[in-house]
Amino acid sequence: MAYHRGLELFLSAAQGVLHGRPGAWLRVSGPDAASFLQGQCTQDLRPLAHGQCAEALWLNTKGRILGESLVLHEQVPGGDDVWWLWSAHTAGETLRARLEDFIIADDVTVSAEEGAWRQSTLAGPAAEAWLSEALGGRPPPAPGTWAPLAEGFVFAARRGLPRTWEWLTPLARAATLPEPPASLGELSLVALHRARIAAGVPAIPGEFGPQDLPQEAGLEAVAISFTKGCYLGQEVMARLHSMGQVRRRLVRVGGPGPVPAAPLEIRQNDKRVGELRASADDTRGGWIGLAILNLLGLDLGKPLLTADQHALEVLDPLQP
Repeated sequence: MAYHRGLELFLSAAQGVLHGRPGAWLRVSGPDAASFLQGQCTQDLRPLAHGQCAEALWLNTKGRILGESLVLHEQVPGGDDVWWLWSAHTAGETLRARLEDFIIADDVTVSAEEGAWRQSTLAGPAAEAWLSEALGGRPPPAPGTWAPLAEGFVFAARRGLPRTWEWLTPLARAATLPEPPASLGELSLVALHRARIAAGVPAIPGEFGPQDLPQEAGLEAVAISFTKGCYLGQEVMARLHSMGQVRRRLVRVGGPGPVPAAPLEIRQNDKRVGELRASADDTRGGWIGLAILNLLGLDLGKPLLTADQHALEVLDPLQP
């Protein structure tokens, strides 16, 4: 299936601006906020200074994924530090409930801000040039940092796209804020979805969540610290890290013909070997998707079929 080679085409095709609301945008503050968050997520937040951020996962006691977020550190002059939690796919209510379930004697306040802020997703070289101009000639933030812009925050998000940023601004100040010009074009949700799948980035928890372990999607490389100490799910993460392998793997897949609806069972020789978690039209007569595959007993030399008889191939290197 030669038309599935060169998945970078889907990344470069997603350009422009998309306005909307964040899936999650939580403000966490109070004297104990830093120590409380440190004990709850998979990432080591202690090194984060003002203007820095990091990807983090929020697990249950069995190490399964309940949600994900980018954690931003803001030092407020004359006040306590503030921590912001942003996510495109994990609902703010999910993260808020996860945090508040474990606030006991901690002096911490968690407030959901999604309804009061606008999210602008900017992708592509033209958007990068506009952001640089809006930032006074400075380049847009690299991954791991954020920059203030017009009373808001600009940061690079894990969308699976090169040169992509999120700009969050207060809705109450919308009339006085700079507006990206129409010449940048419109970034559609369909193009964003397709490019994310092409990059192998799952939406959490909708496509990869409570039934899954972070290592099955390679998330230990971007969102887990193995030196930070205790947090919820840490014992399972440490055990998997020492074992060095998992029995399942999230991979990119593709096939010809119409797009199969996900989720959908994947079979080989009439035996279930995995599940299609996400799919998208590849614009070239076929489709691409994300699938979780069982490594034990999988024969890469034999055909794979979805439950509705869509043929598919694995697009990522995979060693059982």
